[in-house]
Amino acid sequence: MKVKALFISDTHFGSKGSNADKLLETLKKYEPEEIYLIGDIIDGWLLKKRVYWTQDFTNAIRKLLSFSKNGTKVTYVTGNHDDFLRSYSPADLGNIQIVDKAEFNNYLIIHGDQFDGVVKLKWLGVLGSIGYELAIYIDRIIKKLGFKYYLSSYLKRTVKSAVKFITDFEKQLAYQAFINGNTGVICGHIHTPENKIIKVKDTNIHYLNSGDWIESNSYIVYSNNNGFEIKSYGQ
Repeated sequence: MKVKALFISDTHFGSKGSNADKLLETLKKYEPEEIYLIGDIIDGWLLKKRVYWTQDFTNAIRKLLSFSKNGTKVTYVTGNHDDFLRSYSPADLGNIQIVDKAEFNNYLIIHGDQFDGVVKLKWLGVLGSIGYELAIYIDRIIKKLGFKYYLSSYLKRTVKSAVKFITDFEKQLAYQAFINGNTGVICGHIHTPENKIIKVKDTNIHYLNSGDWIESNSYIVYSNNNGFEIKSYGQ
């Protein structure tokens, strides 16, 4: 399927919870003119602790590289889990660019971790003593049992501080787009896909979050006919 652009974030290659196989299957459906990888594609944090790398990760990266070889413009926007790339940003590698932020059709594209200090909390911190990797491990067990339900998703929806963080995060990103003069913002980071309008000083700002490939397996497609759409694996 030919589309103008794909927006993907938070694949967390290197994490046991990453659904790289589903991402690869999804990528095979499209012929995009542009791809925006919006941070946390490679989980450098986890890879520093221990090396976990499967053929699925390699296959997904090869597919992304094949897009660039065939003329698709690939923009890699750095995130906090792959912040080691920020030492090389900006970098122009032919059809692949590494940047800390980008723009598409007057939409600000940014991972979003840059605003953690402003909203006072990282959502992963809400997991508290459970820990990020343990939550992923529990989610993997739940998934193997056949349930479409995730501990981390439940916590984000029900823990009051997590709900407040997500709301504050969305407002802060929308405000940044507003002061930049952007029509909207496309981000990742909080693993919560969203497509909505946020009003900032009587101005409607279009807020989009591409989600992740651990829980939601979601991404954003832009086409000239349908504009921005959030889709998930299997759609």
